[in-house]
Amino acid sequence: MESIQTFDILLANGWIIDGTGTARRRGDVGIVGDRIAAIGELKAQGASAKRTIDAAGKVIAPGFIDTHGHDDLMFVERPDLEWKTSQGVTTVIVGNCGVSAAPRPLTGNTAAALALLGQTELFDSYHAYFQQLERLDPMINVASLIGHANLRLAAMKNPLARPTSDELARMRQLLEEALDAGVAGMSTGLAYEPGCMAEREELLALASVAARRGAMHTSHIRNEGDEVVAAVDEVLELGAASGCATIISHHKCLTPRNWGGSETTLRNIDRARESGQAVAMDVYPYNASSTILIADRAELIDDIKITWSTPHPECGGRYLADIAAEWGCGRTEAAERLSPAGAIYFAMDEADVQRVLAHPCCMVGSDGLPNDANPHPRLWGSFTRVLGNYVRRCRLLSLEEAISKMTALPASVFGLADRGMLRAGAFADVVIFDPDIVEDRADWDHPTLRSVGIEHVFINGTSVFPEPPSRRPGRVLKRHQQRRAT
Repeated sequence: MESIQTFDILLANGWIIDGTGTARRRGDVGIVGDRIAAIGELKAQGASAKRTIDAAGKVIAPGFIDTHGHDDLMFVERPDLEWKTSQGVTTVIVGNCGVSAAPRPLTGNTAAALALLGQTELFDSYHAYFQQLERLDPMINVASLIGHANLRLAAMKNPLARPTSDELARMRQLLEEALDAGVAGMSTGLAYEPGCMAEREELLALASVAARRGAMHTSHIRNEGDEVVAAVDEVLELGAASGCATIISHHKCLTPRNWGGSETTLRNIDRARESGQAVAMDVYPYNASSTILIADRAELIDDIKITWSTPHPECGGRYLADIAAEWGCGRTEAAERLSPAGAIYFAMDEADVQRVLAHPCCMVGSDGLPNDANPHPRLWGSFTRVLGNYVRRCRLLSLEEAISKMTALPASVFGLADRGMLRAGAFADVVIFDPDIVEDRADWDHPTLRSVGIEHVFINGTSVFPEPPSRRPGRVLKRHQQRRAT
């Protein structure tokens, strides 16, 4: 170092894990403004700072990137986003599973999955949505996908039909407009209406638009149960035919007769990657899923917990079987009477969860549903659960590997320039945590308990946790502004 440096913030004496997967090293991180200015033995070289945080015995890492969020409307409704910052998340990708904040459906069109997002009215366009977020100042950084369901709902008179040529042209136009506004790509929810009605021709036409623009396609595949292998293959084939980068959302194998199916799906994903396809996936670190209540699942899955119900809000937090017994009816009828509603489904195998999480192309996404009255604990605990359970207890991953899956890997996949790594010149999205105690506390009965072990979180050089900032420092990350991926 040629001269003594002065920083706005100096994170001193910590174990630096930079996100690349390389071994930790002891050192200091100096921040000036919204960027990391230097990394090394800065204090020993005489550096000073307006604020110094002693991180001795703690890990200094890039802020975590939640690759699969449904917080689209929460940036408007509940902009503190404490469920993100309290577990070290500094960036979230929203617009997943085919539903997003824009575009607004045609009058009379709707979809049950839109209830996952919140109560705020949807926006006419992504230009309008991004402008609103920028006016409000987001707490954390946000990038977005456009939902395929929204495209159908905004372009088709009957979104459950096959699109006419004019309607498909309108969907392509809306996708182009969203890409112009800066979305990262398109998401599909092929297990839900109206996305489940889409056939290959339609999906290929839209994925080809995304591919031509250098964008991506993420998919809640058509079936995560008995047809999971075929459903993964469908999305892989679509990526091969269109040339579009592909992400398989929250990969899982539902119900006991499909447990172990990840061995086959992961082999097929590896085969696609070996052929040159850009393929990745995300997973949440739990063996139960959560989405809207689907009556067809009522007899297939023994343990289903209701997270919310519009006609019967008093049933939130209770199990479907208990409700059915109280009402003196079958579980399918009870599910129909509760709907529209949300649910947690205990139908996954821990071995599949671990096999997927350990895969080299797997990232971490919470798939958290902040609009649920009794949410799945993944909303508040996904990232600290990886660190506490799958690193410290299970030893499935090294700390360096786990952090890479939550930082540099998603930054690379989504093309988030200068994020996801600790290096001079990168944005100062940083988390400090105690590796000996960090873990999730949210559970099935207490799903909103804050994690422990996260000590400080910085976003664009501003401290956001444990105390909220005077002004929210997050930014809208638009695809066409991401000049250089980390």
